[in-house]
Amino acid sequence: MGDYYKIKALSHSMLSCLAQNPMECRMRYVDDPPTLPRKDSAAFAMGHAVHCLALEPERFDERFAVAPKVDRRTTAGKVAWAEYLADCEGKTVLDEQDYADAVACVQALNNHADFATIMAQPRRVEVEHYFDLFGHRFKARLDCVVDSMRLILDIKTTDDASPHRWQWSAVDYGYHRQQIIYQEALRQETGKQYRFIFAVVEKPKPSTRGIPPTAALYELREESVLMGVEDTQDLVWQYERRTKENDWQQPYSDGIFPLRLPKRRVYEGE
Repeated sequence: MGDYYKIKALSHSMLSCLAQNPMECRMRYVDDPPTLPRKDSAAFAMGHAVHCLALEPERFDERFAVAPKVDRRTTAGKVAWAEYLADCEGKTVLDEQDYADAVACVQALNNHADFATIMAQPRRVEVEHYFDLFGHRFKARLDCVVDSMRLILDIKTTDDASPHRWQWSAVDYGYHRQQIIYQEALRQETGKQYRFIFAVVEKPKPSTRGIPPTAALYELREESVLMGVEDTQDLVWQYERRTKENDWQQPYSDGIFPLRLPKRRVYEGE
């Protein structure tokens, strides 16, 4: 797993970082060695646990540990905690609530009839690909590939799985670009076009715990797929220009930028 991150190539994560903050992209992905470390914080732990429990539950215990309740304010508690961390070195440590939330998310996914149908098929998990796209070397790690259905499945945890809200998450995180990159990886491997399904599940919040999380499966419409192709190519061109000119500033960070506010829509017809 470590080698994948060390290989220099364009990726969905890199292009999304470029779209949001070019300077961060340079420091994380272009500088050699990187001047910013790879993001791997506790904020991602629960999401990773959902992926593992849903796709490879048999490997959960080798990758994750669920922390016992220890009062780390006391001397004995600090010693017990240090011993616990030593015993589970190399694993991602979850607290009991995050583990319970991850289990609830997976139960919600498994209760979705279409998700259950997909999971009943043989699948390949965390499939790594290295390929050429738009004149550059790319890499991709696919959550789940179901060859019998010619299907790529990607699991997303979110705060709101409703179509109205999640469409904005898809735009913000560039999921339409992710689909294009992953589909191209498999097309080059198999010579076939694979469908792409997003399996989206809401993370429990303190106010909603005890209520089964909402799960939804989404497939992008054709116009959104075409937008993914255009946006991916545009970012590749931007990467080419920025590396050539060594320019990693935001376009709005120089000079006085004219700003137009969105129209108010407080009252119907305004």
